[in-house]
Amino acid sequence: MIEIRNLVKKYPGPTEEVTALNGLDLSVGKGESVAIVGPSGCGKTTLLNILGTLDSPTSGSISIDGADLGEMETDARARFRNRSLGFVFQQHFLLPQCTVRENVIMPRLAGGWEESEDATRDRADSLLDGLGLGHRSEHRPYQLSGGERLRVAIARSLINRPSLVLADEPTGSLDPSLGEQVADLFAQLNSQHGVTLITVTHNAALAERMGVAYRLVEGKLERAS
Repeated sequence: MIEIRNLVKKYPGPTEEVTALNGLDLSVGKGESVAIVGPSGCGKTTLLNILGTLDSPTSGSISIDGADLGEMETDARARFRNRSLGFVFQQHFLLPQCTVRENVIMPRLAGGWEESEDATRDRADSLLDGLGLGHRSEHRPYQLSGGERLRVAIARSLINRPSLVLADEPTGSLDPSLGEQVADLFAQLNSQHGVTLITVTHNAALAERMGVAYRLVEGKLERAS
């Protein structure tokens, strides 16, 4: 499902280049769940952004679901991102002026999808029901708890039926006591929806529930579990 070979990412610095990723390799099978752990600043988010086509590597190759990201033009990358990838961000980035249901549907508004509004609405409601938020569909984000906002973000990540979901520190803005609940939630996401899941996290409970965990050290991945 994911094949990364000799991935390098360098950034210009005041006196010399800064190497965030240094010959990184990774293989992930379809439907697998992966945690990537490591200290702040080690390159975890850089890797996630490259996988999400939000950034480009300095060198190396990346293939996702048979698509070579290096061969894609800008428009093709945007289409691929919308149709094949789902994102869960640490701050969730829900639109405050929109209802919960409208936030979930938002990714469906791009990409020229051929689907009726009723079908999209029904799928959004089904996702919210499955995450225990059916009764919150008309609420605004400010009316939700942190854990509920995370569940809305997860529903939004699934609305386009992606093959890969990328989560960047999904528990970072939550109370540490919610760690086990979030771990259960992501295990459910992986098993019930069959998506491949890669999450960057500092949360040990969440990392332990993933199928495999890697530690990012000096720009390369080492097996952690």
